[in-house]
Amino acid sequence: MPQSMATTKNPTRESPNDLLADVHDRMPVILSVEHYDRWLDPGIHALESVLALLMPYDSALMRRYPVSARVNVVTNDGPECSAPVDLPAQTGSLFG
Repeated sequence: MPQSMATTKNPTRESPNDLLADVHDRMPVILSVEHYDRWLDPGIHALESVLALLMPYDSALMRRYPVSARVNVVTNDGPECSAPVDLPAQTGSLFG
């Protein structure tokens, strides 16, 4: 008898919104609350009916700020990983 396993998928899309375009060439799909039920509806079988949900999230509804390098260590888990930090002032370029 096959065992069942719970899995998740983090859908990403090419072409991030304007806020994130200079950081990466992809971004996670972010659904608005009003689209949750449609996305999770097991009765939907037509791909076209959910494609509109995969559009870039409105950058005006997002914010962006630097965070600590703690976020890069998988064992770190907590609100301090997403707390804003001040970046040190840059005093020159790499080559002079």
